[in-house]
Amino acid sequence: MWIIRSAIILVIFLILLGFSFENNYQLTTVNIFGKQYDAVPLMIVIFVSFAAGVIFWFVVSVFQYFRISGQMQDYKRKNKQLLEEIKALRNLPFDEVTPQDMLPSAKKD
Repeated sequence: MWIIRSAIILVIFLILLGFSFENNYQLTTVNIFGKQYDAVPLMIVIFVSFAAGVIFWFVVSVFQYFRISGQMQDYKRKNKQLLEEIKALRNLPFDEVTPQDMLPSAKKD
């Protein structure tokens, strides 16, 4: 699985790199929170956007990791409790059953 993920990341990186070299002469205007920047190279805009996306992905992944880690601890605790309950049930003594206990009880008048 890690090979596929690494290959996808490599392909995306190469596509972005090729795209940036194709457009290194192009300049663009960027508006950020009402402030306008003129004559910004498109390659810089692409790189900053990519870096911001990677940082956002990393932050979301960290929160998801901690959430899943907490759930896993809860499941381990519950699993341990259930295993202890099963062990306690296995150690219960058996009640002896006589053949008379298996017969339907006779009705007394």
